[in-house]
Amino acid sequence: MGAWDIWSKYVRYIGAGAVATGGFISLGKSAPTIIKSFKSAMAGIGAKGAGSVKRTEEDAPITWVIGAAVVVFALAWFLLMFKESGIFGAILAVVFSFFFAVVSARMCGIIGASNNPVSGMTIATLLFVAGTLKALGKTSQEAMVAAVLVGGIVCVAIAVSGGTAQSLKTTYIIGGSPKKVQVGMFIGLVVASVFAALVINMLNTTYGIGTKEVAAPQATLMSMVIKGIMTGELPWALVFVGASIAVFCQFAGLPILPVALGLYLPIHLNAGILVGGIVRVLVERKFKNDETVKKDKVETGILLASGLVAGDALMGIVVAGAATVGLNIGFGANFIPALTGNAIFATAMYFLLGLWVYNFSVKSK
Repeated sequence: MGAWDIWSKYVRYIGAGAVATGGFISLGKSAPTIIKSFKSAMAGIGAKGAGSVKRTEEDAPITWVIGAAVVVFALAWFLLMFKESGIFGAILAVVFSFFFAVVSARMCGIIGASNNPVSGMTIATLLFVAGTLKALGKTSQEAMVAAVLVGGIVCVAIAVSGGTAQSLKTTYIIGGSPKKVQVGMFIGLVVASVFAALVINMLNTTYGIGTKEVAAPQATLMSMVIKGIMTGELPWALVFVGASIAVFCQFAGLPILPVALGLYLPIHLNAGILVGGIVRVLVERKFKNDETVKKDKVETGILLASGLVAGDALMGIVVAGAATVGLNIGFGANFIPALTGNAIFATAMYFLLGLWVYNFSVKSK
């Protein structure tokens, strides 16, 4: 049994249990804020008085919001009408999306997008939907697909509402018009939805979702949760080991999700996270006597690393597109093969990349 088999058959399930438990712990710790945010948001509906509205307070017409809600419900029903959940699934998708979207927007507006418990709320939705369908005796493949669709709709709603709230917060700070941002979000989401579907379909056709090339850890976790509830075939002993690790991290004061992701993600994805963490520690130690400068340098490094991740993702899509149309761009094997196929050379290049990130962070003004 190789390293990949050990990870896929054992370690991954331990990591999944840790990630799921970490999401619930995060959701539980956020519960007071969630309840307060929801009450505050509901109390604010219709609170604006009559009269002229300032440009910086002008929102998109409420009719747009109602129309969008109707369209979303219709689309959710259309997606699920051929599945075993039917109208029940569509109602669950809209209800969970409404509740969690309000919570997400409020939390991102007050605290920040980094504190948005997307994983916890999505897993909670999946557990409820899958558990309800199983209680109704619906455990077929179609029922599992229906649960995935509901969870996917809710997950996207949570993420989009949080991002929108962050954008509106920035708009308020710079004195912009909320209406224009909201109109832009409407247009952007429609366009992004089309192209996101095309890209995902292309990646699935070229590599296959869930393979080494496209690991899709979040999607795999959602699948594991649903299959585990519907079929009862999930190795619960390993999942509970992961859950125990997450609980231990909580009591020990350790960050849960980094530890959980270290178990759940395959090593070729973990390596970059590990190197990034080492670079950050080195930067923090260099400026440990000046908190303001240290924070600025760390943020610079994070910004650069985010750009590298985004660039890598874009190039991955380009490479997948080339593979889809049958275009061979793998010229590296014929370009000084003694170097391009050498593991030591690749490691050295990776080390130089990490060194560059470190130097860029510490020398930035």
